[in-house]
Amino acid sequence: MTRKARATIGCLAMSLLLAACGSAPKDRFYTLAPANAMAPAAATAMASAPARYGVAIGPVRVPEALDRTQMVVREGPNRVEILDQHRWAGSLRSEIARALAAGVGAQLAEAQVSVHDGQAGRNAAYRVAVDIERFDATLNESVAVQALWTIRQEGGKEVGSGRFAASEPTGPGGHDAIAAAYVRALSAMSAEVAQALRTAPVAAR
Repeated sequence: MTRKARATIGCLAMSLLLAACGSAPKDRFYTLAPANAMAPAAATAMASAPARYGVAIGPVRVPEALDRTQMVVREGPNRVEILDQHRWAGSLRSEIARALAAGVGAQLAEAQVSVHDGQAGRNAAYRVAVDIERFDATLNESVAVQALWTIRQEGGKEVGSGRFAASEPTGPGGHDAIAAAYVRALSAMSAEVAQALRTAPVAAR
């Protein structure tokens, strides 16, 4: 092979390598906190009414296999796939906590709802611990969420608890539809927690 031929092959190989690098899949990031947690009228009412008590959401515990930034989807009864190009904007625990805080806060106009590790959460009258037992997604099919939640007063006394389970269809919407379905499921859990807080003892408020 002549020197010119070798140089031509080298240039072609380099061009193919650069083309492959240029077409590498782009990482995509998803969040579970809804963009609009409440209607404008409700937001205005909450802003004008001072909070009577605080609620801290967390800690949130998730299964070890899901405790990562990558989205995990189920590929079969005993197989999952970890998607490096599809990631949560933060840790899954923090994303779930933020989603629940937004959902509960949208329904309790008299409460200041925040995540437990923030400044506002340290002096909250109520703390809501969440233990996620199932957080499954099947691409272009559905998601399933199962969790235990417990409400405690500032002194540690338990004043409410429940088990939540929901399944939400995704349709053929890909990974964006998975995130949206999880948001709907967490919104339903928020409604359960908010209702329990409405009927919780008021001594710690």
